[in-house]
Amino acid sequence: MIKTQVLVIGSGPGGYTAAFRAADLGKEVTLIERHDNLGGVCLNVGCIPSKALLHTAQVINEAKTADHLGVHFEAPSIDIDG
Repeated sequence: MIKTQVLVIGSGPGGYTAAFRAADLGKEVTLIERHDNLGGVCLNVGCIPSKALLHTAQVINEAKTADHLGVHFEAPSIDIDG
């Protein structure tokens, strides 16, 4: 059994801020996160990964249209697990 003074569920922007603040105030803090990495849904599976995919799509599209500049690219190889 874990004994703690403050239990914070979720390590998103609100969770990690609350955990750090409680620790700054001298409390024993336990932070629970369902994902392998801290940061919450937005950082791990939501906003940030989506923006990275959108940016990658934009770069691929720009590469496809660079022929008129004399720059030629081969088709990309995409590994979404790596």
